[in-house]
Amino acid sequence: MSHKMTVEDIAWPCELPEELKAKLLAMAVQCQGVKALPFTVSYSTLPGVYYVLKGSCGLCFSTNDSKSVLGAVVGTKDWFGALNVGTGRKIFGVAEEIEEIHFLLFPEAKILQLAKSEPLVYKWLFHAGIHAQSFIMQAMLSAIHQKEQKVMYVLLELHSRQNQIGGATQSINASQTQLSSITGLSRSRLNEVLKGLEKKGLINIQRGKIFLLDIEALSTLLSPMNLMMKNPTKNLD
Repeated sequence: MSHKMTVEDIAWPCELPEELKAKLLAMAVQCQGVKALPFTVSYSTLPGVYYVLKGSCGLCFSTNDSKSVLGAVVGTKDWFGALNVGTGRKIFGVAEEIEEIHFLLFPEAKILQLAKSEPLVYKWLFHAGIHAQSFIMQAMLSAIHQKEQKVMYVLLELHSRQNQIGGATQSINASQTQLSSITGLSRSRLNEVLKGLEKKGLINIQRGKIFLLDIEALSTLLSPMNLMMKNPTKNLD
């Protein structure tokens, strides 16, 4: 991101005074790529609140025994990390970059320092946390469904996050390795699901790319899933 950021460049999660927005933006650090997420390197706390300026990635977290897996997709205008501020909670996960991702990082120490003089910082944290909770809770709901629906959900969620060219066949620039990490499915099980969707004429699999041939049919097959927290089929072409 080469131009200087202004408060108007950010989709704030709630109404805030312009002066407070400016103070928050002044503390933010621009970073790029999933390596900016320390929990992908080691078991660690989040360094603060993240805002996605552009791009998308899949995040997958698991328990220590790897019996429970939670996968979610984040993209442009998403907030996450607010729920961890001040908790000291450590996490470990895998991040798969789908489209080159750029973040703003609001450091935890500076957030808490500003909150001492600006109580509305807690309003911002609350609403940023609610925003993140929507895709976290939806990921939890998705985890209880069959592998076919889990895969279709991720495909449609990634599709909704990516920039598409009008009139072109819709596609996802993701490899099966990346999709396996995001869904928490083994490569063999993921491949089984994708091949099944391909045989039905719903998708076409190519190296590092999946073409969505019938988005309406995919959306219909996904309809039994509980999408109360976040519905990736809304506003799809």
